[in-house]
Amino acid sequence: MSVVGEAKPEVSAEARRSEVQPRLVGLGTAVPNMCMEQSEIAARLAAVWGLRGPQLRLWQRIIAGTAIDTRCAVMPVEEVVTLSTGARMEVYERHAPALAERAVVGALDRGGIEPGRVTDLIVVSCTGFWAPGLDVALVERLGLPATVRRTVIGFMGCFGAIIGLRAAVGVCGADPGAVAVVVCLELCSLHLRSDRGAENLVASALFGDGAAAAVVCGARVARAADGPSLGSLTMGHSRLLSEGRDWMSWRITDTGFAMTLTRDVPAALASRLGAIVEEVCPRRLGCYVVHPGGAGILDAVDQGLQLEGRSGLDAARSTLRRYGNMSSATLLFVLAEAFRRGYRPPAMLLAFGPGLAVEMMVLYR
Repeated sequence: MSVVGEAKPEVSAEARRSEVQPRLVGLGTAVPNMCMEQSEIAARLAAVWGLRGPQLRLWQRIIAGTAIDTRCAVMPVEEVVTLSTGARMEVYERHAPALAERAVVGALDRGGIEPGRVTDLIVVSCTGFWAPGLDVALVERLGLPATVRRTVIGFMGCFGAIIGLRAAVGVCGADPGAVAVVVCLELCSLHLRSDRGAENLVASALFGDGAAAAVVCGARVARAADGPSLGSLTMGHSRLLSEGRDWMSWRITDTGFAMTLTRDVPAALASRLGAIVEEVCPRRLGCYVVHPGGAGILDAVDQGLQLEGRSGLDAARSTLRRYGNMSSATLLFVLAEAFRRGYRPPAMLLAFGPGLAVEMMVLYR
């Protein structure tokens, strides 16, 4: 019984938020079994493209600057470049379900969630499509309820994980009893092309294959569960820059999807990211989970946020070094690596993509 005039304990904003916000409870990652040294991939592609002289030296400089040691793929890279887009989609359909399933099973196990409790499945991918697609395949492979609500988010690129998490937060905010699984599946290697232009050489040096999944629970489920909680999620923030529409692009061609990434992107991030982040989150956080679009992107984020190589960038650089850029899946790999390295919320998730767009989400305790 309270006494009249007795001061009540002050409840922090984060504590109040944790009572009502959806919570992240599990993460899972998976890569194909075929993983190769970056130097071997470079040699194979140089041979297929027939690079000689200045072109070969340009390719070697690009490879040397990637800060990538290994990348994984679902099939030998030299066999991809001659395939039509239709043939690439057939390979995607054949390999995507098993790889995505491994990531989801890992996330469910770590979150202590049985498949039968899943109410929503959110699939994110920009590297392949078919219908009925990966969402339906996962319902069948995982034994999810036939009533599960399915959402497919396509062609959002490297910030797709944040878009998927935002959809999960919306679902779980509207329904506190919901359990949402977000799975990001990218087979980027299927879009290696025979084009010897500099833009295609850069893209061919960066991307790899991988899948990552996250389990997000509504507040009622999170309070009742005995399993772990990795933090509460907000809807996050989005910023579309006024320039840069063509700095990063992703277009379908008859021989795969063509990626463009110009040098303007790191320069824009270095000069503008600090102000953008401070506007949405003035408080300085101890961890920034950054999508490693490339070594230059991470350098630009380091400069723009004045991190001096700390505050989670080590997790991003390690992920880039081991797997390359796996588009939408990569950010969840970085988040899992940050947890392994001892980082804890509050943390800001940051990713960049076509637009030029900056996507942000804060993970609180």
